[in-house]
Amino acid sequence: MTWENFITDLSYAGFSGFAIGFAVKKLMNVMLMFVGLYIFSLLWLQSKGIININWEQFSVFFKSLFQNVDIFLKTAASSSAFAIGFFLGFKAG
Repeated sequence: MTWENFITDLSYAGFSGFAIGFAVKKLMNVMLMFVGLYIFSLLWLQSKGIININWEQFSVFFKSLFQNVDIFLKTAASSSAFAIGFFLGFKAG
């Protein structure tokens, strides 16, 4: 492997990491907006006496959801160039 091939591989990994990090941050912002609206609507329905919320089960569901995201990030960020690009894209997004 020549230096040129090595640098090319690093630049591809860095660019793909940047693009994925940027997209993940944008998707997380949209997802968190919908989760906030969902929780707000549940609180409103509970205040009107229409539903009763089991908050313990609700927290278990969201913990498992974010645990899966954490597993994905640890798996995807195995390359250092990809990880640097990912975090730069995440920060830029």
